[in-house]
Amino acid sequence: MSYSLQAFFRAIAFPTLLFIGVISAVETGFANLTPWQDLILQTPLLLFAATIILALRFNQTRVIYIVLFLALAWANSGKVENIDYFSFHPSLFFISQLFVLMAFSFDQNKMVWGRHGLTRVLVLFALVFINYKFNHSITVNEILSSQVISLSADSKISPYFQIEFIVSAICLFTLATRQIMKPSQLNASIWALAFGVIVIQFGDFTYYTTIVSYCLFGVLIIHAVLTDSYQMAFSDELTGLSARRALLQSSISLGKRYTVAMMDVDHFKKFNDTYGHDVGDQVLRLVASKINDVKGGGKAYRYGGEEFTIIFPNKSVSYAIPFLEQVREEIANYQMAIRNDDRPEDQKKGKSSRKKSESKTKFVNVTISIGVAEREGQLKDFDQVLKQADEALYRAKQAGRNCLAE
Repeated sequence: MSYSLQAFFRAIAFPTLLFIGVISAVETGFANLTPWQDLILQTPLLLFAATIILALRFNQTRVIYIVLFLALAWANSGKVENIDYFSFHPSLFFISQLFVLMAFSFDQNKMVWGRHGLTRVLVLFALVFINYKFNHSITVNEILSSQVISLSADSKISPYFQIEFIVSAICLFTLATRQIMKPSQLNASIWALAFGVIVIQFGDFTYYTTIVSYCLFGVLIIHAVLTDSYQMAFSDELTGLSARRALLQSSISLGKRYTVAMMDVDHFKKFNDTYGHDVGDQVLRLVASKINDVKGGGKAYRYGGEEFTIIFPNKSVSYAIPFLEQVREEIANYQMAIRNDDRPEDQKKGKSSRKKSESKTKFVNVTISIGVAEREGQLKDFDQVLKQADEALYRAKQAGRNCLAE
């Protein structure tokens, strides 16, 4: 859990600090944006439109519904022609924004032009109708002004503060849990959006600062969509390593000296045939975790299937070999437990039978073979060096596996 919390704070650090920094600079006058004031007033709409286009292109459809409601919030903030007709209760609309952020953070990226998309649009219309219909409702006003802690009659705190604070805390906690359970840049940015909406609601900011906030919201969502799309394209979902596409992309920026290591899991087909594909995936994740910890400045990639690659920029073969041997030995000496398929699902029964099952647990050893080559002599292109490393890998296989060959 400690690691998850650390990862969460690292993920939200950039969008949150960016929001705080920019808003502080604008509000204090440190950043003078007056010459671009007219342009900035229209910028949120342009950013939201661009975000919707990107979300459609990269199949991040849940972003669309969040952005549509943020666009309504921006329009409702004032100075947008004909929007004054929609008069919303400020506290109810604030809570509605947090609800949209929470609800659609758990939404799946399903087709917009279908039953699921229509249902979500109807949800947004229902929220708009509720905010418009109950703007002057005495009952709603009494509910929103409920006091958990009694305040004095002359208190300067807003009568809606306590309910808003409780909903805000629930929202931030829910979105934090979502990010910890399923981390992504988009989920982290949604948390930052909720934080920003809360700051705007509770703070006393000028209209211009509020508009800049909505500009930041658009920028943060665009950044999140592009970042997550990059991760999906260049990262391997099973192992978490950078994928082959990232390897080929990074090869362009390699200098005139580098070492390439190709490695392959020995008898991988046997693991799949004997224990099933789930165990095979377990083997790949184990090997990937060990390879990813390689020392000496090496960068690990999943090349494809059971093959992996490590690049040592600006390093020679003689320099890289000790670090590769260390990885090979760590994998060979690790005993991997084969999980029993007949373990009880009930936690209490599983705990009581754990000692009995420990004696039945089977452990296996995984080994890898490594082929290594350096860019030198006639090996000028990356493809040539990679092919040379692959040929060395074949020689390691022929030599009996669980070894390294140049």
